[in-house]
Amino acid sequence: MNLVEMLKEQLMGDVGKKLGGMIGAKESDMGKILGAGLPSVLSGMGSMASTKSGADKLAKTINGMDSNDFGDLGKMLGSNAMSGGGGMLSGLLGGSVVDGIATVVAKFTGINVAIVKSALGYLAPMVLATVGSSFQGANPDGAAITKLFDEQKGNISAAMPKGLSLDSITGFQSLAANVSSSANQVASEAGSGLGKLLVPGAVLAAIVAAAIFFFTNGKKEAEVAPDRRTDANRPAAGVMQEATSTVNQAASAATDTVKSSIDGMMDGLTSTLSAIQDSQGAEAAMPSLKDLASKVDGLGLSISALPDAQRTMMGGIIKAKLELLSPIMEKISALPGVGDALKALLLQLKEKLSSFIS
Repeated sequence: MNLVEMLKEQLMGDVGKKLGGMIGAKESDMGKILGAGLPSVLSGMGSMASTKSGADKLAKTINGMDSNDFGDLGKMLGSNAMSGGGGMLSGLLGGSVVDGIATVVAKFTGINVAIVKSALGYLAPMVLATVGSSFQGANPDGAAITKLFDEQKGNISAAMPKGLSLDSITGFQSLAANVSSSANQVASEAGSGLGKLLVPGAVLAAIVAAAIFFFTNGKKEAEVAPDRRTDANRPAAGVMQEATSTVNQAASAATDTVKSSIDGMMDGLTSTLSAIQDSQGAEAAMPSLKDLASKVDGLGLSISALPDAQRTMMGGIIKAKLELLSPIMEKISALPGVGDALKALLLQLKEKLSSFIS
């Protein structure tokens, strides 16, 4: 079995043409994206599968998908898994790694990076569905995923275009180790639709608030009363250093969780909007967009709980993604037959997201 060829066989035909139409790519450009993007995504997943934690996350994501879609990529084009593909991919590989892959592939092919990234988001569930179909109805575990990608390593390497290298992407070679379990849990569930793209706002805000509390009050306590945390074998300075390290890690984990939520939300929104080509598609996307809009408020609570520096950083991330998203929103609003309700919803989403930019 050659996983790359299985995917190309379907994607280079009518499915690829339809996918190109969904993301606004010409047929010739779609061929270039598939030629470079497909082995890149597979390479990233292969890197994850090289460790137990990464392989387990891939298996969990595949087993959470609708197996009725496996083996028929054309059928998948209109499924919920496709609308959450961007969030799924960011949840597995990490938002910064996905951005890096999109940038490298865009530079290599000469195609707009926003189109490339949208294509990668759609490819993710298709790749995982094809992996799932190879197990013939059985639910794979992490060990089976590791074995499969070990067998496919040569095929994936051979499919990588000459001159295209992913080595410059920070974190690519240690994907499984670099993605926290909490962040992966947020976005690995995106295969079941946009409704699961985000940790519930109240829960995420509580995580952030707890980390910030320990970062401030916990650190202060270590400084004011170190004697309460020491014994004969643990000098006060050592305890304070340990406490500071712990609270720094907690704050960092909270920041990573919020960033992962932002990546999942923005990528899911991009994938959903990019698939809208007419008024009928816009109407069909309304429930998912309303659901996503309701979760933006919860994300706002989590961002507001972060320290100033981290809030500014999150605002910068949202700003960069919104700059790519705004032209898509404007294009949809200008489509013939698109109702005022959708236009108002898009404006609401844009205003809410803009409010996070300081």
